[in-house]
Amino acid sequence: MSAPNPECPGCTALQARIAQLEAEVALLRARESQLAPLPALVAQLQSRLAQLEARLSRNSSNSSPPPSSDLPATPTRPPKPTPSGRKPGGQPGHKGTWRLLKPTSDCHHVVPFFPDLCAHCHAPLPAQPSPLAPPPRRYQLLDLPPVLIETTEYQCYACCCPHCQRLTWAQLPPAVPQGLFGPRLQAVCALLVGRHRMTRRSLQEWRWEVGGEAISLGCLIDLEARTTRALEVGYEQVREAVAAVAVVNADETPWRQGRDKAWLWSAATSSLVLFRIDRHRSRAAFELLLPPRQDGSRRTVICDRYRAYQHLQGDERPVCWAHLLREFTQLSQMTGEAGRLGEALLGATGWLFEGWHAYRKGEIAWSELQEWMGRVQAQFAELLGLAKGSNHWRAAPLGRELLKQWECLWTFVRVAGVEPTNNAGERAVRPGVLWRKSSFGNQGASGRAFVERMLTVVGSLRLQGRKALSYLEAAIRAAQMGEAAPSLLAAAAR
Repeated sequence: MSAPNPECPGCTALQARIAQLEAEVALLRARESQLAPLPALVAQLQSRLAQLEARLSRNSSNSSPPPSSDLPATPTRPPKPTPSGRKPGGQPGHKGTWRLLKPTSDCHHVVPFFPDLCAHCHAPLPAQPSPLAPPPRRYQLLDLPPVLIETTEYQCYACCCPHCQRLTWAQLPPAVPQGLFGPRLQAVCALLVGRHRMTRRSLQEWRWEVGGEAISLGCLIDLEARTTRALEVGYEQVREAVAAVAVVNADETPWRQGRDKAWLWSAATSSLVLFRIDRHRSRAAFELLLPPRQDGSRRTVICDRYRAYQHLQGDERPVCWAHLLREFTQLSQMTGEAGRLGEALLGATGWLFEGWHAYRKGEIAWSELQEWMGRVQAQFAELLGLAKGSNHWRAAPLGRELLKQWECLWTFVRVAGVEPTNNAGERAVRPGVLWRKSSFGNQGASGRAFVERMLTVVGSLRLQGRKALSYLEAAIRAAQMGEAAPSLLAAAAR
């Protein structure tokens, strides 16, 4: 092949093109040397794809979102039972239930009926019971009165003194409530908003359609402020009592305060629940809910693994195994080694709950439960060690975290009265979640106090099996008359 002729235009153009292509090849080789080798790059992309797929497959069975957030295509968690072939409803031998009649003395109205004519000879009958007749057949009807809200007018007259000829006006007695609304109506309005999740505009419509009386939004806000002041004593009683207990369930959920994000914190015992709204989800906010003990005594807080609780160690904080169960479920739905580890962790968790339920049913003693959990701990130590040593993006961090919090995993085995899950705390905070979904939070300090105290009072009364309406009416009446508020701890087991 002859050398290119420098005077030939075609040869010159060809040489320039060759030089350009050689420069591009050199640039591509330089970039290739900076990139990871192809197998490593593929592995990196596969790991990233697995993370994205795991994020897309999150639902209430393998992570923290509630069941209401599941998509329609999400498979149901429990498998459908095999049809039994029986018809729906009560089965043969089922013990029926029915409403018993109230005593006649508890009925508001009693309407007697007497037969006019004898059913046999058609003779007229007297409109009074016969001496030898059996007791009447009783039928009771439950209904609302035509006008649900009654209006009572108090008239204060003036009398002229015969001596000085001056007028003296009568004064309302202390038992007469001040203001436009009586204690029971005020308590009903507070209960419909604070417990039964009725919006204020819906309450306006209810007052007009059912009660027959119109009310403005401003008047409702004023009623809420008065109710808030009436519940101050009860709220402080619960706050002090919850801070003094040895075992408490804590949880938090997002909240809205105006246009800002806030958090609704809760602390629950077997008979009391305390709520507090804070702008932050931090340790400082948690310690405003449950202040640290100054006497050095121990408090066990059943919670999740959020970092606001991480300062509690050992017997001070058990880890919620219900949360771990969902995380192990998510791990088991992955492929390869991570999926096998997840299946093994799920099996070990089932073994753990089998022992716990046997203890709760009285089938095994406390010492036998501790022996049972000793074998469970050995299995978890092995499985979490394998997870920690793996290179999986989800299994390795989970193994390291749980091994770091190993003592907190088994607090329920060392401390009597501690549950392995925080289900009680999640149930206690649920009314706050439903309130947030229907009302979008609160606006100012007055609304925040109303939410905190209503959730605290109603939630505590519900745990004690007491009627919230009766307590609210008594507290409002006591506040109007300047008397001591009823106790929220009367039926509470501290």
